[in-house]
Amino acid sequence: MVCGFLGSGKTTMIRELAAHMVRAKGRRVVILENEVGEVGIDDLFLAGEGFQVKGILGGCICCQLTGEVTAAVNEIGREFSPDAVVIEATGVARPGSILKVLLKYGEGIEAVTVVDMVDAGRWEMLSEVVPGLILGQISESDVVLVNKIDECEDELVENIRALVAAENPAARIYAVSAAQGLPSAILEEFGEGGEQEVSCALSEKEKSTPEEGASCDA
Repeated sequence: MVCGFLGSGKTTMIRELAAHMVRAKGRRVVILENEVGEVGIDDLFLAGEGFQVKGILGGCICCQLTGEVTAAVNEIGREFSPDAVVIEATGVARPGSILKVLLKYGEGIEAVTVVDMVDAGRWEMLSEVVPGLILGQISESDVVLVNKIDECEDELVENIRALVAAENPAARIYAVSAAQGLPSAILEEFGEGGEQEVSCALSEKEKSTPEEGASCDA
């Protein structure tokens, strides 16, 4: 599952990761795309790249569509029997509530890894405007990719890494520029599949959050 604020680089990362999984590893991959609105722009873009894409429109999957995304994952499993399903959440999604429902009601799910894309170029602005959302996404993720480092000074990138580590000490943290290509180590880590344990990034506070109807921090 890939989360991160709008414009953080989720689609760019998913496109490269999915291409690696399909072409280099020969794995069957389906992308589940969620957008708030009536037209799924990223859906069309990814489908145009040749990926199998299923879209959910009209709301954030961490709010009113949590049950629908689980149903979609189950349908994908029955119809395509994929090796992996890549879920791209909306920019305002908190992955914890989605994850709990997936693990409880998902069929045949062996492992879930939550990846958060952090926009280093807009870190200071987003941390001031939507701090609860940004820190919440970090705290509920297994992997955090500090993206767009080509737009930032090295000192800022290191500060962000330190803040991410303080918020979620268990997370694996990478500094990347998805637009320039993901490092091979990251592609290999997520491209193999099967070795990841089910996500355990949820804090005790998030474990007590209602499974459905959860509100989005914005």
